Amino acid sequence: MPSIFTDQGDVHYEVIGSGPPVILIHGWTQAWNTWRSTLETFQGQYRMYAPDLWGFGESEKKRGSFEVSDFVELIPQFMDGLGILKVPIMGHSMGGTTALGVALKYPERVKKVGVVGSPIHGNSLSLFLKLAGTPLVARLMLMGEGAPILRTFIRLWSPFVSRPKPDLFYQMTIANSQGFTVDSFFSSIDSLHHTNLTDQLYALKMPAMGIFGARDVIVNPNQIKLFEKYIPHGRTQLVKKAGHFVMWDTPQEFNTAFQQFMDM
Repeated sequence: MPSIFTDQGDVHYEVIGSGPPVILIHGWTQAWNTWRSTLETFQGQYRMYAPDLWGFGESEKKRGSFEVSDFVELIPQFMDGLGILKVPIMGHSMGGTTALGVALKYPERVKKVGVVGSPIHGNSLSLFLKLAGTPLVARLMLMGEGAPILRTFIRLWSPFVSRPKPDLFYQMTIANSQGFTVDSFFSSIDSLHHTNLTDQLYALKMPAMGIFGARDVIVNPNQIKLFEKYIPHGRTQLVKKAGHFVMWDTPQEFNTAFQQFMDM
């Protein structure tokens, strides 16, 4: 994978396709490969960049902070390294909250912003994710060779997270667990838990889209109501048969929504 070197740490990323650029940001405990099917589907239309956030995948782990505010700074640094001035950004889960943060702080760099199953208010996170924001729980989950407690929990939780494809969620999460540390595991989700964008979203002027799965057990799907309330000019889609990973659970519906996002 190629890398961008910044003063705050290396950023590894995947890039594929040709055409107008778009940046896709993964969520907590995941990596660039969250977007693999999207990259493959739209590589003939867009130049798609999928970075690993600091503390995840193959990006920098030797830093003292892995908060949402850090990831907000990562994206413009990533763009600077690639010579991209302004671009559509879509993020999944924590990545979507990051995308909104970039759009709010650096609106001149964002053509349009999209979120998939992302918290507007951190209280919408499931109980497990809130608990995972404590060092003790994080160390327990990642304890031992191969993190057996994490493996067992993810195996049991998988059918609820992704009803159509529980094995995919399990395999992706366990594979990507090699890319995060105890610090990035609990620090990032604790930061997300304490993030609340509701009093800022009125400032968004660019096109915006929110895609949520009605069966989401990780982020409460009622976040679509906050999206509609605080971004009244935005477009939303509630996918009834999808959970947290809309792009995996209902790829056809997601691809249609993604194309609508890019056409906004």
